[in-house]
Amino acid sequence: MTGFVNGAYRSALLLLPATLAATLAVAAPPARAQELDQAVPREQAGRAQRVLSDPEALFRRVLTHIQDEYVDEVERRDLYYAAIRGMVRALDPHSDFLDPQAYRAFQDDLSGIYGGAGFQVEYRGGQYEIVKVFPESPAERMGLRAGDVVLEVDDRPLVGLAMSEIVARMRGDVGTVLGLRLRRGEEPPFEVRLVRQVVELPTVQAEFLEPGYVLVRIHYFHENAATRLDEQLRTLDARSPAGLRGAILDVRDNPGGVVDEAVGIADLFLSEGVIVSTRGRADDENEERTAHTGSRWESLPIAVLVNGYSASSAEVLAAALHDNARATLIGEQTFGKGTVQRLVELLDGSALRLTVSRLYTPAGEPIQGNGIVPDLTVGAAREDPAREPPLRESDLPGALGSGADAADDAPVFDAAARIDDLAVRLAYQVLRLEERRRRQPPPPVVP
Repeated sequence: MTGFVNGAYRSALLLLPATLAATLAVAAPPARAQELDQAVPREQAGRAQRVLSDPEALFRRVLTHIQDEYVDEVERRDLYYAAIRGMVRALDPHSDFLDPQAYRAFQDDLSGIYGGAGFQVEYRGGQYEIVKVFPESPAERMGLRAGDVVLEVDDRPLVGLAMSEIVARMRGDVGTVLGLRLRRGEEPPFEVRLVRQVVELPTVQAEFLEPGYVLVRIHYFHENAATRLDEQLRTLDARSPAGLRGAILDVRDNPGGVVDEAVGIADLFLSEGVIVSTRGRADDENEERTAHTGSRWESLPIAVLVNGYSASSAEVLAAALHDNARATLIGEQTFGKGTVQRLVELLDGSALRLTVSRLYTPAGEPIQGNGIVPDLTVGAAREDPAREPPLRESDLPGALGSGADAADDAPVFDAAARIDDLAVRLAYQVLRLEERRRRQPPPPVVP
């Protein structure tokens, strides 16, 4: 669906004890000290004004000092990458500069297939927490759990790194080893070594909840998500003698992905109306996406499950179906990430991910910083009751403001799991009520 720990080193330098500062001043050679004393007035008189009007000159001067005088030799490319990354991250939490390694990991995310350990990590409560472990993955076999906190990757702490950099370090060639240092609750930190394998992220999973009713879990909006959902619904519809009678779309914990896929899924259930609109500074970023008639699911009763970790494209889908009176929203207020990032590929294999527009619901409301409020509020049953409530977009540093019967071999959800999930149970009841309402004869017309 990008990390936020910065400034520690700068603060440390600014807060040097006075005695140390004095020692540093005395330690300078007399000739050099005299040179500095003479240079400062000249710079103040002759260059200060130019620096104010030409920040590029200031950048070049700092770069020269680092290259000529820093205690260790530094690769020029590393300095430029760091400067670009700092410049872009000063804009908002979702704009980023991706070096070639991070860009390859980002492309893997869009395809949903990569070499890795098979878990999802998010920045929550000031730490990097595992929120999902995929079935049959190296992480599952090693016993990693949701709630484990990642402290180090290959003996390197994560402090100060963006999420794109962390993901890039965790990914790698199939068969290579990934070393992790983790913490679980109040237990002492522990280390594991995992052999990377091909991981295919579960994009869409549609299964029967009851005869004629399906529960669709949309984990991510990867490439071809809309096509996969349509295919799975058609398969289940063919297995149900009376056809599908209702669907629950579950986008809880969905961090987003490709906006076009969210638009495509919304279009499966709409015959007309606005799906989402974008507004940016450039004219070509102002766009309104609308539905097309012709889908076989246009009249299928649906409900949508959301929570505080439903973000970006998940919010686009929820708002589109809600504002067009096609779905009841159930759960918690969503995350509120309502911006669009454009990806610009650069010549050296790196990429710029730049925020270019904000997202607006069919009703014209900004998603950014606000999120989507459900019709029926159902709190999540969290594994750890002590866990902090969801961090929302507006909490992030630098966040932008809002400006019928199944076949015997068909998959069926475990009944106990279904009963435990209050939101799913409520959504099922909503769909049954909607079905009953549709069966009622229209009221008589009084002449």
